[in-house]
Amino acid sequence: MSKVLVTGGLGFIGSHTVVELQLAGHEAIIVDDLSNTTLDVLERIESISGIKPIFEQVDLRDKREVEALFDRHTTIDGVIHFAAYKAVGESVQKPLDYYENNIGSLVHLLQAMQTRELDNFIFSSSCTVYGESDDLPITEESKVVPALSPYGNTKQIGEEVLKDAIRAHAFNVISLRY
Repeated sequence: MSKVLVTGGLGFIGSHTVVELQLAGHEAIIVDDLSNTTLDVLERIESISGIKPIFEQVDLRDKREVEALFDRHTTIDGVIHFAAYKAVGESVQKPLDYYENNIGSLVHLLQAMQTRELDNFIFSSSCTVYGESDDLPITEESKVVPALSPYGNTKQIGEEVLKDAIRAHAFNVISLRY
């Protein structure tokens, strides 16, 4: 059984992932700042899986909170990072909020993992990295083009951050582009 930290674990994709992890015998630690969800999702996860996951309300933009989180949970085997702002239109209106949250939280997580020699990381990216492609259907071999929104750009930058982190620190990373 592995212990997996799931950021944004009370969101739609995160909560479904937590259920599947628990049903497969893994222990999930949910991290969420509750900016886009409510605590009643915890009860629904427990009603489906029969297991109440550990929950930590943490703002991943705060590096000290992230470090304290990893200090409290010293046996984490991997991180699945779903916590990000995700509205394309809103990102155009509030680009700096998107960069602070989506890039800052990613960097804080990777720094905490690096310090503790944790290396398994799944990143919730986006198909927006492919832009408006004429190459249909889009495959993993499709060209990544300049983003059309700050949201898409945060996902592209996030993937670049991960590439650099892999080269420097041998992280094991998967980016999900859905």
